[in-house]
Amino acid sequence: MDSVTHIVLGAAIGEALLGRKIGRKAMLWGAIADTIPDFDVFASPCFSPAQQLLVHRGITHSFLFITVTAFLLGYLFTRWNKKQNVSRREWTTLFFLGMFTHILIDSFTGYGTGWFEPFNSYRVSFNSIFVADLFYTIPFFICVLIAIIAKNGSARRRKWNKIGLIISTTYMLFTLINKIYITHTMQTAFNKKGIMVLDFVTTPTPLNNILWTAYADDGTGYWFGYYSLFDKTKDINYYHVYKKDYLLKPFENEKDVKILKQFSKGYYCMSTHDSAVYFNDIRFGQLGGWDKPDSAFVFSFKLNKNADNTMALNRSRFKTSFGDAFNSLVNRVEGR
Repeated sequence: MDSVTHIVLGAAIGEALLGRKIGRKAMLWGAIADTIPDFDVFASPCFSPAQQLLVHRGITHSFLFITVTAFLLGYLFTRWNKKQNVSRREWTTLFFLGMFTHILIDSFTGYGTGWFEPFNSYRVSFNSIFVADLFYTIPFFICVLIAIIAKNGSARRRKWNKIGLIISTTYMLFTLINKIYITHTMQTAFNKKGIMVLDFVTTPTPLNNILWTAYADDGTGYWFGYYSLFDKTKDINYYHVYKKDYLLKPFENEKDVKILKQFSKGYYCMSTHDSAVYFNDIRFGQLGGWDKPDSAFVFSFKLNKNADNTMALNRSRFKTSFGDAFNSLVNRVEGR
């Protein structure tokens, strides 16, 4: 999830655990605790663009890391804050729950979270919420903001903090139930085509949980379709995108390309534009694919060969303006 969401969630947890003892400082330390796993971004300059994809949400998002770090910080904060009536156990619990909820809600997205690093590189992803969802974050943020403004230790603060936690938890559970319904609806529509596929995956589109996309691997490429809860029909139009694996041959021995394939879990397709070759991770969908099947993919990397025949990897940029893309998304969410 995005940084704002983690900060809000951490602040709410801090208030719930230690708000009565240390006031607003509980929200501050809770927000910091929930942000700690994302400290991996500070290591990004040490790695290539492809390696950064695996470093993020890797070891710092593992059970091993959050457990060791929570006990260490619990010990240090007990030593540093002897005047405050907070036990080592309470400090440890605050930091553990802050980091645990971070890696938990990250796993609901499609990016993948390394719960079991460094023993296993498997990335956990439930694909029930996009990495940024306005319907999750905004109501939660408003509740926590009201709680912050309220007086320390007041019933008003505890009330709004509790409401925020209830709303956010309920919404996250809704995304799981919604995914089950969406998957059934979209797969039923796809099965009418009578096409044999290797798998069928559904994932929400950016910023919402109403409009979803599905992709199905038939061995030569992927079938894509979109469905909104506000659509008037369940007869979904699917279109096909070829994988074009042959475009990878000039780069197949490159380390960064191997990393991209690993990160994408094999869900990728290749494309060309202006003589350049692009590696597209299809799991995050296309920006505007509901309108134009040839729209750019959210995660796309340009593969180049320099003059010395070494590969240069660059993250491609969208040519569509944010305003146009957002308006298009809103229209399709509304079922238009």
